[in-house]
Amino acid sequence: MNTKIGWIVGFWIVAVAGLWLAPGQFAAAAEPLAVHEWGTFTSLQDDTGQELVGINIDDEPVPGFVHNLSPYILSQPVLSSLHWAYKAKGAPRHHPLVTMRLETPVIYFYPPAGAKLPLELDVSVKFRGGWLTEFYPEAHAEAPGIKQGQFEFDQLTSQTVGSLTWPDLRVGTEGVGPETDEHVWLAPRKVQAACVTAGSGESEKYLFYRGVGRQAAPLRSQLDRQQGRVSFAANFEAVLKAGETAATGPLWLVHVRQDGRSAFRTLETVPLSADPKQRVAEGSYRFAGDEYRADGRERLEAAMHTALVAEGLFADEATALLSTWQRAYFASPGLRVFYLVPRQWTDHYLPLTISGEARIERVMVGRLELISDQQRELLSKLATSDITPGDWVDSIAASPARDQFIAGRTSFEDLGVKIPADYQHYLDLGRFRNALVTHEERVRPTKSLTTFIDTYHLHQFRLPAGDE
Repeated sequence: MNTKIGWIVGFWIVAVAGLWLAPGQFAAAAEPLAVHEWGTFTSLQDDTGQELVGINIDDEPVPGFVHNLSPYILSQPVLSSLHWAYKAKGAPRHHPLVTMRLETPVIYFYPPAGAKLPLELDVSVKFRGGWLTEFYPEAHAEAPGIKQGQFEFDQLTSQTVGSLTWPDLRVGTEGVGPETDEHVWLAPRKVQAACVTAGSGESEKYLFYRGVGRQAAPLRSQLDRQQGRVSFAANFEAVLKAGETAATGPLWLVHVRQDGRSAFRTLETVPLSADPKQRVAEGSYRFAGDEYRADGRERLEAAMHTALVAEGLFADEATALLSTWQRAYFASPGLRVFYLVPRQWTDHYLPLTISGEARIERVMVGRLELISDQQRELLSKLATSDITPGDWVDSIAASPARDQFIAGRTSFEDLGVKIPADYQHYLDLGRFRNALVTHEERVRPTKSLTTFIDTYHLHQFRLPAGDE
């Protein structure tokens, strides 16, 4: 058979075979479904790299249509006792010992060109050492303590496993996401991804979920306050075998002052190994006055955006991530470190499964909150303060704006309430103030700290005796 005849015969074989295939299957075979995910692992560590419990604070609430395993896992940013007293009929049996927040992972889907839509697939994700607590669209949730659809949580440990499954998910539908004005929900929509629709009929531009865990962060910090330096080691013993390495790229060490100005520096890293004693990065955590710039946030955001795209996100996805966390990343006062979590760590602790062939990119940001010098000073002041009686809170409890206040959406000034000096120290500690105060009482106990905790019912954030 000459070459020309062979080519013609081959062409007709392919053409006839195509009659038996659904439109788009050729394209799907050549170019699989693309799946992109981003999110944040957030932890708070003391000077020795120990994770602090009690960081389950809901200062970035999602819209009310989001499904939630329990409204009592997360506490409000201030006056948490009011939230529990007015929202709950009784305190849970055991407050979760949260050392990690899994914040706003979103999963986008990009069908191949020419594929017959909608595609149908199953998606599932597990969280080793945690619960997957919030999600949208509706999914099948599993966690220890779920009975007849009710989640009665108990102990949270590194052995806990929570999961979500979206069965029969349709990708590439004409569905429309629910109406909302919440920035934390709208920012991730601004991408060129396909719409997804769950079996319940709920639709959105992405799959959304959140969680809390009792898990060590990928990196462990060590602060030397005398020298003003910080170093980092890797928590990869369970992820890497001897001789294996992982890359995390640069660390961005950031300090945001109360006036909103920020300074940052980039710390280069060496390849991470399973050796917990290996020092992977180090540098000074203090900044000179002229390093705090009005454009500090824009410069940091640009550097992170470039790294996120290089790691595998599309440009609009990287923009959506950074826009979602504008306040938490760049505007909230504090000392923190950002880094790209190696894929090996993410796949081990947060395994994602998608039916069928798919090309998956998972770009997760590690956010490590450190205790700044300013916070240490505030804790010292609170530890020696005269603690005022808590009856001034009664005026807030009786206010129509109570719920807005404890959600952090209005201020004391709005309510015409004078703030006692000791409580102002507490407020100035920032997002994880409850964890900081109860940790300080545990490692450097004083009568003032205990009185403050008892006065404002922060005992729920204490680490129980023997649960080190």
